[in-house]
Amino acid sequence: MSTLPKTPSFRLDGRRALITGGSRGIGFAGAIALAEAGAHVVITSRNQQEIEAAAQTIRDAGFSAEGVAIDMTDVAAVRRLIEERYPFHVLFNNAGTTRHSSMLETTEEDYDAVMDIN
Repeated sequence: MSTLPKTPSFRLDGRRALITGGSRGIGFAGAIALAEAGAHVVITSRNQQEIEAAAQTIRDAGFSAEGVAIDMTDVAAVRRLIEERYPFHVLFNNAGTTRHSSMLETTEEDYDAVMDIN
């Protein structure tokens, strides 16, 4: 049996991480993991209340976080966010959506909405 290589330290002290879709689910879990590793996390979501609650939960645990309400389909707003809070060392691009229907019943509007965010 061969031995596994040793994983290097995953410390992110002094680093900044941007997590899109970070108010719940996988994005929130990723934000917590990155914060625990020492990164200052900037988490985004469209919902101001959800994102602020998520950031506050991380801060209450003793870590560094801020929440930003933003629509990821607004390219100009995303550009401003990155420029205003630059630099970022980590990007966890997690924002996504779905609209359920069969392939033949999917409207062009639903298809565009999913593709614009995902």
